[in-house]
Amino acid sequence: MSEKAKKSNQASRRRDFAFYDFLILAIAIAVFLAGWYGITKGSNIFVAGSFYSKGFYATYQLEGTIARKLGGSLLEIETVAADDETATLNVKVGGKTNKLVVNRDTAKVLEDTQINAPLIYYYDLHMEPWYTSATFGNDKKPYFSSEFTGLDSVLQAHVKQKNSDNMVLWYHRSEDRSYGPQYSWELNLYDEMGKNVGTIVNDSTSGVLLNARFYQDGLGTANLLRTNYPTSLNRQVIFCGMNLILVLWGIFHLVRAKRHRQEWEAHPTYFPLNFAGISKFYIRLMAFTIFDFLGVGVQTGNLNVLLVTDLIGLALMIYAVGGFAFPVVFKFLPWIAPLLVLAVGRPLDYVQYPFGIPLYLIAVVMYEINKFLVGKKNENLALGTGKI
Repeated sequence: MSEKAKKSNQASRRRDFAFYDFLILAIAIAVFLAGWYGITKGSNIFVAGSFYSKGFYATYQLEGTIARKLGGSLLEIETVAADDETATLNVKVGGKTNKLVVNRDTAKVLEDTQINAPLIYYYDLHMEPWYTSATFGNDKKPYFSSEFTGLDSVLQAHVKQKNSDNMVLWYHRSEDRSYGPQYSWELNLYDEMGKNVGTIVNDSTSGVLLNARFYQDGLGTANLLRTNYPTSLNRQVIFCGMNLILVLWGIFHLVRAKRHRQEWEAHPTYFPLNFAGISKFYIRLMAFTIFDFLGVGVQTGNLNVLLVTDLIGLALMIYAVGGFAFPVVFKFLPWIAPLLVLAVGRPLDYVQYPFGIPLYLIAVVMYEINKFLVGKKNENLALGTGKI
C-alpha cells in the first residue's frame, strides 16, 4: 500500500472514531428528549399529580378592584381533601374560608353557584392540534367561573388559533421559591356582552395561574406569591437529565480518545488529554446547558444568581474558546436599563432576560467549526492534495 493510501486509510479511521462517539451522543439525547417530551408535555400531572391533590396550595396578592370586592389583599387556595375523582378546596380571602368541590381531572367546579366551569386559578388548557384539554376539550372559547375574581358576569376566554400567539414569557418570582422565566398562556376574558374584562396568564406546563388583570370597574390584579406545586418541574428534569448525559458521554469520549490515542491525536478536533485540554473540553460541551437556555441562573430565578453565573460563564468561555466567546457579551445588554433603574434607587425586580437565545452554543459552534476547518486543511496538506 502506498504512503498516500495509508494516510487516506488513517483519515477514514479517524472519521469513524469521531462519528460513532457523536452518533452515540445524538441517540442518547434524542431518546431522553423523546421520553421527557412524552411525559411532561401538557402538564406536570404525570409526575406530580394534579394541583387538586391533597396538600398543594397557592397564595395570591390582590390589588385594586379585586381586593376591594373580595375584602382582602391575600387569596389562599389549598386542596384539603381528595379522592379518585373529586377534591375539596379551602379558599381563604378577607378573613373568610370558602369550600369548593372540583373534579380533579377537568378542574371544573362541582358544588357552587357556577358549576361545570373551572376556576381561573388552575386549569388544563393546551390547544395543540393533536391534544385535547382535560378541562375544555377542543373548545377555543372556553368558559370560566367568575368566582373569586371580583367580576360580575360569566367569563368566556378567547383562545387564538395559533399557539405561538397565546404564548408569553413571564418571569415569576416566589417568596418561597423562584421559578424563573415561564413560557405561559395569555388569554383574554370577555363578559356576556363581548367586552374585554380581563387577561390571565398561567404556566403552560402546570396550569397554575401566574397573573390576572381585571378591567371591570377599574383595574384589579392577582399575582402569585407562593406555591408548593412544581411549576418548573419539567425544566428541572431536562436540566438534570441533559447535564447527566453530557457528563457521562464526556467521560466515555475521553476514555475512547485515550484508548485510540493515535487516531485521536490526528483528528481535526484534537485537544491534549491533560487538565487544560479536558477542562476546556467540558466547558465547551456543557456551557449551553449549564449557563444558557436551561442554566443555573434560569433555574433559580434569582437575578443576582443570574448575573453572577453569566459573569462566570463569560470568563470560562474566554478560557475555553478565546475570542469566539464574544457572542456571550450580548447576554449583558438587557441588564443596562435595569441597572440604571437600580442606580436611581428603585428596586431591581425584573430583567427582560434573553431566555432561549443560545449565545453560548453559538460561541462553541463557531470555535469548533474553525478548529475543524484548520484541522481539515492540515490533513489535506499532509495527504498531499493541497485542498483546503
